[in-house]
Amino acid sequence: MVLEFDFLDVMAWDVALTAVLLGIAAIALPYNSKKRQVEDTERELRISFAITVGAAGFYLFLSGVAISFIWPFALTSGVYNVLFGGIATLGGLVTLAGSLALAKNVDLRPITYFAAVTGMYAIVDAYAMIKYNLTSSPFLSALGYLSFAAPAILSVPAAHLEDRRWRLIFAVFAFLFAAAWLYQAANFTLAHLNPV
Repeated sequence: MVLEFDFLDVMAWDVALTAVLLGIAAIALPYNSKKRQVEDTERELRISFAITVGAAGFYLFLSGVAISFIWPFALTSGVYNVLFGGIATLGGLVTLAGSLALAKNVDLRPITYFAAVTGMYAIVDAYAMIKYNLTSSPFLSALGYLSFAAPAILSVPAAHLEDRRWRLIFAVFAFLFAAAWLYQAANFTLAHLNPV
């Protein structure tokens, strides 16, 4: 059953887009952890990523707030408002903060702390999905949330350590996160377009 004004599929596509952008940015932008900024040689690319990631984060934040406060799942006593709205709101805020930091070319480390805590929130959500049998496919949904948690937590060493391998590891997990959510997004859209 699709609820009236159901935008979960668009949110899933937005999450996948954000993951792709973060993975590419981790590889393409020469972040110097000693200087705590992206090298100025890539100013235009940095600003372009900041704008695009910011737009995706803004949509995710607005969607999360809408689900949290004004889109009740009547049959669940608000459980899904928390499950879908909370992580979307926090994920959107992390993404917005990251895009502003990129735009201003300031230290990304504080944003990684926010991301890591949001990743821990996603782990709790994933555990709750399995424990309480939430969603139609609890294990698959939990894997989707865990796919977000991994790069969120890995963002800390990626921004703190000079070793480029950490940014590559972050990028690999961001692309895995993107793949998981592209799969989810396609399934959500197909389900929503089913006229039956």
